[in-house]
Amino acid sequence: MAAECEIDRCAVLAIGRCRECGRAFCMSHQAHNEVTGEGYAALCIQCLERRSRVRGGRDAGDAQVEAREATERTWVTSGQAAMDFYAAGIAPIPIVERRKRLVPQRFGRPREVLDELEVGALWVIGRFEWTEMQEIPETREWTTGLLARPGGGYPVSMFARAVARCKVTEGLATLVRDATYGDSWTQLERREIPRIVAAIRQKISAAR
Repeated sequence: MAAECEIDRCAVLAIGRCRECGRAFCMSHQAHNEVTGEGYAALCIQCLERRSRVRGGRDAGDAQVEAREATERTWVTSGQAAMDFYAAGIAPIPIVERRKRLVPQRFGRPREVLDELEVGALWVIGRFEWTEMQEIPETREWTTGLLARPGGGYPVSMFARAVARCKVTEGLATLVRDATYGDSWTQLERREIPRIVAAIRQKISAAR
């Protein structure tokens, strides 16, 4: 029998169970990453709020650190980090997509042709942790790049839209996308954001 949401006597069909309080939660009562906007697979909204209240007792030094980190995130999400890469003379590498097409033949079956299309560009930053959100979340390091132009361009609303997982071969990058089918998706770990910002600044400084 399917579980029902146990938060505030909701009773809507549950999509997960909180690892902190043990209660089942529905989509409306699922906690979301405040940076990426994506849902946590095993955390309810009440436990996330409880964490926030605990952090609310931070001292002035913690508040200054948080404000500085917010400024750093804005530097990336506004597109200024990408502009600083260009200003430092660092060119991004092309992002290509491989697409198959069938070419009709005079005799026999159509021939399959693989085309490589340039669909964007990025700067490779390093390897950082991303978590695949599935029944059992899996966290591992992926090569991560700063997009020269995210979908729609800058600014972007979330840090994770300015960066992407990628694979690099012979100076060309291909984006790593989530599975077409199924309920899993992948989100950037929040603790990696300051490390990514630091890596970007280091690469820009080294080129100047």
